[in-house]
Amino acid sequence: MDWGDGTYELTAAALAPVSELVVEVAGVTAGQRILDVACGTGNAALAAAARGARVTGLDAAPRLVSVAAERAQAAGVHADWVVGDAMALPFEDDAFDAAVSVFGVIFAPDAARAAAELERVVRPGGVIIVTSWVGRGPLAEVLRATRRAIQAARDDQPPEADPIDWGEADTVAGLFGSSSLTAQEHGLEFRAASPAAWVQEQLEHHPAWRSTAARLPTDRMSALTDEITTILTAASTDPGEMRVTSPYLVLRAERGENPEATPAG
Repeated sequence: MDWGDGTYELTAAALAPVSELVVEVAGVTAGQRILDVACGTGNAALAAAARGARVTGLDAAPRLVSVAAERAQAAGVHADWVVGDAMALPFEDDAFDAAVSVFGVIFAPDAARAAAELERVVRPGGVIIVTSWVGRGPLAEVLRATRRAIQAARDDQPPEADPIDWGEADTVAGLFGSSSLTAQEHGLEFRAASPAAWVQEQLEHHPAWRSTAARLPTDRMSALTDEITTILTAASTDPGEMRVTSPYLVLRAERGENPEATPAG
């Protein structure tokens, strides 16, 4: 999937409060070397740079990296921007004091490899912060409905393998075998004029939703849209518009002295 497709900037704006929290949890201070993996439009990288950190942002989508660079220039902060793969980070061992990823690295096809790379590039005693949606709440229901629709469209083909669940702290602790892990749950509110309006905005602008629409026949995509709208309507706390809160985890790993992670090759 091309995360540069559509207008991810709209979603990034909604996620900005999470990036501010992540930088706070990471304890970012001036002069530290900070890596933002799957940085998107640069929310966390810019928040860290505003604190005086020496920041590098990496994303696989060239367009998003360009947007992040433009935002940094407009904000008057400096950061280095790299187009690259979260599963093969182009940095030396122990290069950073902290690495963060806000709803980014959780989409890497190989979770173990991505986690190993995060451990590899962070110095011993440094921290890794990853955010992930948990397996309950409206967004989790939407994701499950989407996976069911995609599998149904595959007819008799074998089911696609379920991705590693970054929303389970015990599972993530296994990925970061050499690092001590703690998890805190928070909630993020999404607002729109109505559930139907929010769904339509995602279909027009969000790269993952656009990818799903391209994979499904028109009738099945229409049925999925109706199902998602129903889920969000039931979850909304405001009958006059859409106000939906989804829980997420802030996972904080402190890198041990002798990580099992090895460089990608």
